[in-house]
Amino acid sequence: MAELLPDPVFFASLPKVYSSGSVILRDERDRVLIEKPSYRDHWLLPGGHVDPDEDVRMTARREVREELGLDIEVGRLLTVNWLPALVESGRPMGVHFVFDGGVIPSDVLEREVVLQESELEEWRLVEESQLHMLSTWGSRRALTAMRVLRGEEPADLIGFGG
Repeated sequence: MAELLPDPVFFASLPKVYSSGSVILRDERDRVLIEKPSYRDHWLLPGGHVDPDEDVRMTARREVREELGLDIEVGRLLTVNWLPALVESGRPMGVHFVFDGGVIPSDVLEREVVLQESELEEWRLVEESQLHMLSTWGSRRALTAMRVLRGEEPADLIGFGG
C-alpha cells in the first residue's frame, strides 16, 4: 500500500505559529535567574525560539547552554502561554512554554555561568517580588510558573497576552 504524503498546499494554507521555551532556574534561596539581552529593553528568563529540528524542551536546554554555559536537565512543564497573531504587525500566533530548570546553589552559579556576550549584557538572581523587571508578559509567565512550583495552582495555559 502506498504511503499518503501530506498535501503541501493544505499545509501552506495553515496559520504559522512560532514557539519558544524558557526555564525557571532558581538558587537555594528560591531566587530566579534572569538575563538582560543587549537587543531588548527588558530582562528575560533564559530560553529562546525553537529551531526546526528540535522540540521545545530541547530548545530550553540548548538556550541555557548557549546563553549561560550551563548544561541542565530541563524538568517538568510549568506553564504555557498562547499569543494570538497580531495581523497589523505581521506577528504570527505564538506558543511559549516555561519549564522547571531546577535549583543550582548561588555559589555554583557565580562560578560556572559563562555569559553569551554576543547577546547578553548581564544576568542576576532576583526575588520573586522583582520579576517585574521582565516584560509584562514575561513577569506574568514567571509568576504563574512560581505558583505552580509551590503547588498553588496546576500547570495550565495562561491565555492571551504578549
